[in-house]
Amino acid sequence: MSRILLKGGQVVTVDATNTLHAVADILVERGRIAAIAPQIAPPADAEVIDLSGHIVLPGFVDTHRHSWQTGIRGVAADWSLLDYVRGIRMGYARAYRPEDVYISVLVGLLEALDSGITTLCDFCHIMNSPAHADAALAAVRDAGMRTRLHYGFYDVPLSQPAFIDHAARLADAERLVRQFGTTVGLSELGVALTEAKLVSPVETAAEIGFARRHGLPITAHMGTLSTPDAVARLGADGLLGPDILHVHCNFSSDDELKMIRDSGGAVSCTPETELQMAMGFPVIGRLMALGMAPSLGIDIVSDYSGDMFSQMRIGLQVERALRNEPALRAGKMPGSISPGVREGLRFATVNGAAAMNRSSEFGSLGIGKQADIIALRQDGLHFMPPAPAVPAIVLQARASDVDFVMVGGALRKRNGRLIGHDMARLRATMLATQAHLTASLEHRDDAATATSTGRAYASAIEDIVAS
Repeated sequence: MSRILLKGGQVVTVDATNTLHAVADILVERGRIAAIAPQIAPPADAEVIDLSGHIVLPGFVDTHRHSWQTGIRGVAADWSLLDYVRGIRMGYARAYRPEDVYISVLVGLLEALDSGITTLCDFCHIMNSPAHADAALAAVRDAGMRTRLHYGFYDVPLSQPAFIDHAARLADAERLVRQFGTTVGLSELGVALTEAKLVSPVETAAEIGFARRHGLPITAHMGTLSTPDAVARLGADGLLGPDILHVHCNFSSDDELKMIRDSGGAVSCTPETELQMAMGFPVIGRLMALGMAPSLGIDIVSDYSGDMFSQMRIGLQVERALRNEPALRAGKMPGSISPGVREGLRFATVNGAAAMNRSSEFGSLGIGKQADIIALRQDGLHFMPPAPAVPAIVLQARASDVDFVMVGGALRKRNGRLIGHDMARLRATMLATQAHLTASLEHRDDAATATSTGRAYASAIEDIVAS
């Protein structure tokens, strides 16, 4: 059915004026929003879905996640960034088979979809072979959400690598573009740069050059302790641009953040990993002070949950704490609290769309925009009595409250259940992958440090580890 009428929800548009409708209908035609009004007469050919009692809002936009790590959920719960590099990048990543990539990416994307995330930037640096890349792309296609699959050129330290050198990796990415084009259904291809200390400046330029030849968006880990001046390096080489989504940037200087701003680039903050893994405080406030729009990423479910509600809360409250601190250190109490919950909601929606250079398409609800719409039920104890809509979304709601999800006008979740996926089969397949990866780590050898990439990782760790 090409037309769907969503009836009677409390609509939070997250548009430029933060329009709220106490009760409104939304008409969806051919995948886009055709009308939003207090009352819309149902067209004769429209399916009508009753969302009365629900909060209706745009789907969340996750600007940074490694979905392939779904298969090792929770292993990094007590890890630092150094533990992460040793345990995953030099450990588990070596054991992933193509089938492990497929089920991990698929379940990771479905988990995101189930929690109200309708668009996701997937930083996929597990391309250990052409078959691994094909498996990731197949999972993106089968998940049915709006995904930007960033092909990672990282050289996982394998004893018998499928790619003999960096050029072979570029050639495989070229193969994907030739075979599938730059868009696959709702999704599109992108490029994930290798971190600066792991490849030469010439190889970094080659990765960026490949992306720009094909018009592919770029993302990169930037400004962490191992590469604190990565932004400045790209700037010095004339490689910054509006097509780069910079991730983390905790150790980037204010001048570097200005370089990103002036280049038209954007930043993704992942509050939970950054706080836990000794990466530094999220740069949300520093970006806002420069007139930039912070976006949020979940990063890794190998550490914590995959929903956006957690990151909104942590990001918002940590920034509030940082702003309160000067007054507290002076023995005073702040006279007001900022940022507000409306800004927190924008971090997770329209700011993410802007970071992807897609704010005209999604991230807010408006006429002509993609119908990426979610609805939260309000029948739980934590909605007794109901809070105002935006505070409820940012500070009260849970992932389990997501009752309805639509992506591009297609129903993906209804009455609290994902549509079109066999949960028992997914669970059994994922358990088999988990068992394989756990066993492989128990029997790993020292071959990782015998490769050039392994030695580069080891050198980077040695440079920054605390005594």
